[in-house]
Amino acid sequence: MSADKMTVGFKNIHFAIMQEDVRKGETTYGTPKYFAGAMQATLNPNASSQTVHVDDVPVATVTSTGVLEMELQVDSITKEAAAELFGYRIDANGVLLEATKGKSPYIALGFESESIDGGKLMNWMYKGKLTVPSQEFQTKGESVEIKNQSVTGQFVNRLSDGEKKVSVHSNDEGINQEVILDWFDEVYKPVATTVPPTV
Repeated sequence: MSADKMTVGFKNIHFAIMQEDVRKGETTYGTPKYFAGAMQATLNPNASSQTVHVDDVPVATVTSTGVLEMELQVDSITKEAAAELFGYRIDANGVLLEATKGKSPYIALGFESESIDGGKLMNWMYKGKLTVPSQEFQTKGESVEIKNQSVTGQFVNRLSDGEKKVSVHSNDEGINQEVILDWFDEVYKPVATTVPPTV
């Protein structure tokens, strides 16, 4: 990534419930919804490498990526999102009942980040589950310390096409700007891929 595309922001976290994921078939999602106010995120692809030695000489290196782990700091998850994501319920008075009664679904999670050149880096992670958020409370003292919510997630490859995560920068050449404008209207569907450039 060039220096002018270094990120300087983080916002617009959305989630979409995965409806089905069929091996060598299709993956479908519900309509994306707002998740929570974005504060900070860390993505760890769990990449690893191993060097092969023959006759006491390194001759090859094998690399691989594992589960994509995400650590997410947000302001406050909406109760509607919490009910969908963690199997909670909302009663007739609008109170969130936090005894888990359902199974946590697989979701897609998307977000946006600004870059130094004024562009936008758009992301979707295709198939993962989030943990129930941790919360911290503290009495007010002479200085007020604001507490956020912390969520972790693990994302894996889809069965339908093996995809795990997609991203696009709005200022790259050849980008259809409608893709950027419609990014959170639905989970992005990849089109036919192009051959990567040779080095």
